[in-house]
Amino acid sequence: MKLTDNEFSLMKGFIEKHCGIHLDPGKEYLIETRLTDLVLEQGCRNFFEFYQKAQAEPLGKLRDRIVDAMTTNETYFFRDDNLWNWMREEGIPELLKRAATGNPVRIWSAAASTGQEGYSLAMMIDELAREKGNPALADRIEIVGTDISSAALFLAIGGRYDQLAIKRGLSDARRSRYFRQDGNVWIIDEALRKRVRFQRFNLMNSFASLGNFDLVLCRYVAIYFAEEFKRSLFHRLAVALKPGSPLLLGATETLRGLCDDFEIEMRKNTTLFVRKEEVRP
Repeated sequence: MKLTDNEFSLMKGFIEKHCGIHLDPGKEYLIETRLTDLVLEQGCRNFFEFYQKAQAEPLGKLRDRIVDAMTTNETYFFRDDNLWNWMREEGIPELLKRAATGNPVRIWSAAASTGQEGYSLAMMIDELAREKGNPALADRIEIVGTDISSAALFLAIGGRYDQLAIKRGLSDARRSRYFRQDGNVWIIDEALRKRVRFQRFNLMNSFASLGNFDLVLCRYVAIYFAEEFKRSLFHRLAVALKPGSPLLLGATETLRGLCDDFEIEMRKNTTLFVRKEEVRP
C-alpha cells in the first residue's frame, strides 16, 4: 500500500510524537512495509483512514501496535567485542567492588529490545563474581532493562530464544552454563533471569521514576531520533547517572555537539561518556 505525501507527513508526525523515531523524506517505504498489514487488518482503505483511527482510539492499543511495528529490535548477545572487553577488565570489576562495600549498584539497559544485552550483563557479572570467590555479589547488582516495545519485552521477560538468536554472540560455554534446551528453544537459567528486571518505558517520558544508575547503556537507539530529541535524551541520561559514572553508546555513536554533561574517555578501544560532577537537573 503506497503512501501519499500527506499521509507520510501525518504518519511520520504520529510516530515521532509517540516514540521519538524521526523519519526523513525517502523513508516512506519503512512505513509502507511495516504497517501495511496492520492497515489492512484494521479494515482501512488507506493510510489516512488508518491515521484517523489511531488518533481517535481512546485506549492507545493501536498506537502501541504501530510503535511495536516501527521499532527496530536488532540485537544479540555480547554485541561489540571492544565494549565487552572493557566490561570484563574494568567496568564490571569496578561495579563488583562497589557492591562489596554494601552500596546499591544499578545498571540500566535502555532500549533493551528482546533482552540479550541485559542477560549478557548478568552472565558476565556472574562469571566475575565467581572468579572473585563471592558468587553472592552478583545478587547485589540490579539490572533494569526497558523498552517501548511490548512484543520485544515479552520475549525478554521469558528469556526464551530460538536457534538463530542463541547462536548470535553467545559462546558454546556460556550457552551450556546459562541455558537449557527445550526442543528448538533455549531457556535462560532461572536464577540469572531473575537478576534482570524488564519493564515497558518510553524514553520520551520523565526518568524520575527509574532512579539513579552506576552505568547506563543506550546503544543504537538515538540514531533513529531527531537532533533536538537527542539533546534532551542525553541530558536526561546524565541526570540519571551518578557523578563519575559512564554512559555507553553504540560503536558508531557520539555525543559531540549534542551534550556537554560528559567527559569523553577512551578505554580498551571503547569510548566512555563519563558524567561530570556538576550537571543541572
